[in-house]
Amino acid sequence: MTLALLAAMLAPPEEGPMMVIPLDGEGMGQTISWASGNGAALIGTGPLPGSILVYGKRKQVTEAAWHHNGLVIKAPAIFCGSLSSTPRKS
Repeated sequence: MTLALLAAMLAPPEEGPMMVIPLDGEGMGQTISWASGNGAALIGTGPLPGSILVYGKRKQVTEAAWHHNGLVIKAPAIFCGSLSSTPRKS
């Protein structure tokens, strides 16, 4: 039950702000490149080394992250402010 709750809390939204974390030490520039190449808009840098905050669609960003040894989680609200509830047009 605890693991399910944790997974639900960290799951990225279908569309919205997300944090992309490179798991292989990839540089931030490379992470920005592949994330933006898959439809994500850069919001800023993340709190973890090499991590970035993006606004995008979960399916596109997570599929790209899988191929680049990255992890995508829900962006911490403290870093995105009101962006978490702002709808965006594609």
